[in-house]
Amino acid sequence: MRKILLIATIALALAACKKSDKNNNYPHADWVTAKYEKSAEEQTFTVNITSYGVSWSIKPLDEWCSVNKTEGDESAVISLTIEANTATEERVGKVAVLCTINGAIQGDTLYVTQASEPWAILFSPQLLEVSSEAGREVVEMTLNRPYEIENLADYPWLKITEAPATYLMESRTLSVEYEQNTALEFRRADLRFAIPDTTITSVFTLYQFGTGSRQSDSLALVSLYNGCDGRNWSVQWDLSLPMTQWKGVTMETTPAGLRVTSLDLTGAGLNGTLPASICDLSYLRNLWLGNNALTGTIPADIDRLQTVQYLYLYGNRLTGGIPASIGNMTSLLRLHLYANELTGTIPESLGNLKNLIALGLLDNDLDGTPPASVGSLPKLKELYLNGNRFTGTLPETYSQNDYYLNWEPSVNICPQQDGYGFDNCK
Repeated sequence: MRKILLIATIALALAACKKSDKNNNYPHADWVTAKYEKSAEEQTFTVNITSYGVSWSIKPLDEWCSVNKTEGDESAVISLTIEANTATEERVGKVAVLCTINGAIQGDTLYVTQASEPWAILFSPQLLEVSSEAGREVVEMTLNRPYEIENLADYPWLKITEAPATYLMESRTLSVEYEQNTALEFRRADLRFAIPDTTITSVFTLYQFGTGSRQSDSLALVSLYNGCDGRNWSVQWDLSLPMTQWKGVTMETTPAGLRVTSLDLTGAGLNGTLPASICDLSYLRNLWLGNNALTGTIPADIDRLQTVQYLYLYGNRLTGGIPASIGNMTSLLRLHLYANELTGTIPESLGNLKNLIALGLLDNDLDGTPPASVGSLPKLKELYLNGNRFTGTLPETYSQNDYYLNWEPSVNICPQQDGYGFDNCK
């Protein structure tokens, strides 16, 4: 179970009771710093009391502080126990440290500062992958506030048996039941668990694989072979042999059996329109089709390839616009569509690709102004927009991005086709 780290700094300082004569020495307490891992459990730490024969006493003035020894007349090690702080703000407690001098009681009030417990709803696992069959899974849930599920109604195929609300940081079980997925592609549920009256939300994600099979993978690849002049590829496929022997095809064991996870036909001589059936490869992670002669448009429903991390379609003769649906492919790490004949604007939806590391759109006929959302992508280390027909003012989100200098904008962003360019980028 993931732990919430609570750092509670408890400072105890005893100013020595003022001397009544120069021959007396008086007790003192040391400074203590304690680090705690779980604020929902009481914590105990030690305080050293140094005494030189003078009587002393300790009295907590707050109920959530307690000591194991309240008085003495010699040096001692005292245990101070602090109860759990389940509040949303830090609290300060008082502890009176007293000493008796010549029959008179003197002392100071010490302050114990304890941090608040952060609001939290955690899951283990945070992401759950299940087969296409109906079933039930148990997820560990850690929480310290009442919660509600904001969007469960969006997923009628999913049922959640909620753990009782609690103010304590406890580990509970959450029952997740799901219906059979009869579609080829997998489906995804992003459930938002929210703490009422706050903006704090924790998301639990469930992927349920579709009914796509090894046979459906084979049909998709045969469609690509027949539609893109497979007989003349530089990489030969013998369709009478198993797919595991087709060059450029990688297969791995998945929850749905042995499936195609990577297709690398870079520079293999593909000639024709990319068939929509390529999107039936529901377990595909890598699609490398660069440096071929593909024509036509990018399939509008390419976002059915939800597990794809590397999408390389560069160096072809693809036309039309960039499908807005690509913005739904949140697993994408690298997207390279450069050196084609793409037109239109960059879809605003590409700003949803928060995991994107590289975006290559250079040497197309794209126009308009790149959306500000793309400039805000937090992990985008490589960006290539040059050689298009972009105009207008490049949004400030680009120059403010942490990787702006890495992009080398004077080379990879600013230069556009003749007659085009940004008014604030050189």
